[in-house]
Amino acid sequence: MKTSTEALADMAMHYEVSQFLVKEVRLLDERKFDDWLGLIAPDMHYYAPVRLARMPREESKEFAAPGGGAHFDDTKEDLVQRVRKVQTGRAWSEVPSSRSRHLITNVEIEDIDQTELRVRSNFLVYRTRGRTYEDTYVGVRHDVLRRRSSEFGDFEISRRTIHLDQTILLGTNLSVLL
Repeated sequence: MKTSTEALADMAMHYEVSQFLVKEVRLLDERKFDDWLGLIAPDMHYYAPVRLARMPREESKEFAAPGGGAHFDDTKEDLVQRVRKVQTGRAWSEVPSSRSRHLITNVEIEDIDQTELRVRSNFLVYRTRGRTYEDTYVGVRHDVLRRRSSEFGDFEISRRTIHLDQTILLGTNLSVLL
């Protein structure tokens, strides 16, 4: 059983991580992509494997294996290039620009070691573009955060694995960052 001091420390860490994740998605919703890139570690791996419909006995294989199909399998440099393309105003998938709203919930700190935190959170992303395009993405994110300094909320994201609930994405493109 944890002491009250340990419980308070856990609550403080949970609040700090939750506030960091809320800030991160606010930057995406406000299209402050350069600021968002500032939260990304140089060795970032941003990965969203394709989800496959499986029989109950094969549920352990419902996500494509590494090297298999993925919606995203990006490094920081790939993310920088995606942002730069959107900022040119010539990315067909973002003309007109998407409006998005990211909701983050059920934040859990699963593991803490000397340098990293493993964090799980659920998300819902609503995206609309033009008059007729609407997309919704729902799933879970598994993040690895590193503390950059002793400042409150000064983390960077070094890994993000995204498991979408959908097996078929109905949108015309997946240009929004999850």
